[in-house]
Amino acid sequence: MSMEVIFKDVENESIVARLGGYSFLPENIDWPLNPDGDKLTLVLCLPTDFLNETLNVNLPKERVLSVFTTYKKDDYFLDSITFHGDQEELKNIKKGYTKVLLHKAGDIRNESDFLIPAQKFILGEEVDLEEVDEECLDDIEIYCGSLIGHKPSLLQVEDMGLDGYQFCLQIYGGDFPEGFHDVFSLSDSVGYLFLNKNVDQNHAGVFFTQCT
Repeated sequence: MSMEVIFKDVENESIVARLGGYSFLPENIDWPLNPDGDKLTLVLCLPTDFLNETLNVNLPKERVLSVFTTYKKDDYFLDSITFHGDQEELKNIKKGYTKVLLHKAGDIRNESDFLIPAQKFILGEEVDLEEVDEECLDDIEIYCGSLIGHKPSLLQVEDMGLDGYQFCLQIYGGDFPEGFHDVFSLSDSVGYLFLNKNVDQNHAGVFFTQCT
């Protein structure tokens, strides 16, 4: 069963599952850059102990999963982080326009041009996606919102060619703090995180966005 995720303000250096805030990327790991040389921005900080307990997965204990994305205030970048099933799009993302890293927790750090105010995860009600009525406007906020576990909602093209990955969570762009609703270019974009079934610290998963 998927669970709704809601968010609450938290300190930028908190070691909790959260949007934004400071990274715990160790100094011996270079800050990720995209192929254009732009420094990526941290969008998700996820302790593996939280993911193991919430999703019943078996990631290394006492580690952090850090998710970075290309983000620009003034330039168009949506195509760089979007994947709708086209394998060329996926190859583009894997070049480094987004990055998912698994690592030990280092000191707090930020080398991006942006620091998104941290928002911790609060697990809400279970959501049975099989029962959601797409035509019912009363359900649209839950159906399009942030979720963790089981299966994604509104994922376009069910066969994404991600057989080596498992769904972890989705984040609705509008759930980011004020001033960062455009973190995925469009405020109604949704970011999807899939975990690599074969744990690899340099390629721990794939993160991409979709918009309808």
